[in-house]
Amino acid sequence: MTKKILSIAALSLGVLSFAQTIEFGPTIGYRSNNIVDRKSDQKRAVIGDATWNVEYGVQAVYNFKKPSDNMNVRLTAFYNNQQRGSVSERYSSSEYKIDANGVGLIIGAAREISPKWIITMGVGIGYNKLDSKNFYTGELDPMIAFPDLKEPIVVRENEVNFLYHLGVERVLIQNKLLAVVDFHGDASISKMNTSYGSFGNQGMGFGIGLRYMFDLIKQEQ
Repeated sequence: MTKKILSIAALSLGVLSFAQTIEFGPTIGYRSNNIVDRKSDQKRAVIGDATWNVEYGVQAVYNFKKPSDNMNVRLTAFYNNQQRGSVSERYSSSEYKIDANGVGLIIGAAREISPKWIITMGVGIGYNKLDSKNFYTGELDPMIAFPDLKEPIVVRENEVNFLYHLGVERVLIQNKLLAVVDFHGDASISKMNTSYGSFGNQGMGFGIGLRYMFDLIKQEQ
């Protein structure tokens, strides 16, 4: 564990040494999620209806160059808390509701379309720590509530996800404060259950946030 922490710290310091600006701030959003049978041969792979829940977190963005009218590379690291799972189509009180604490890293690009507006896009990898104990609510047996299942899902403690996002940023205070709106989504790469079958989460949502900008080049001068 110590070696992993030191490796992450060294990588972070390496990224910082090349960054021209750093942005940091809170986010909040609203997202849907559904559990999918990853090996289903049917047209419809989801096990039920999507859940809709609030998510929140923090982001840190490392810009290798300041956004301009050319595409510039950036890295986004984040933490968020969200609910994953599915709701029974027949019995709305029965639901897989999995609390997840996630971290991720997105590599992307930012482009200034005017002095006040920036568009962004990116893809990345995320890791979620899942609540593997309190993940099902409802009085009905899962096999009745979710008839597509061959046996109840038993949630494991973690999952790995592919991430993507598209966003728009508004400069509120030049070189100091940004407002952010984005559309984002994810899909499981790893299996999220320990029971029979191969299930994963997939979701999408919208988020807003504020980010404070630190101009490293200006500070060095």
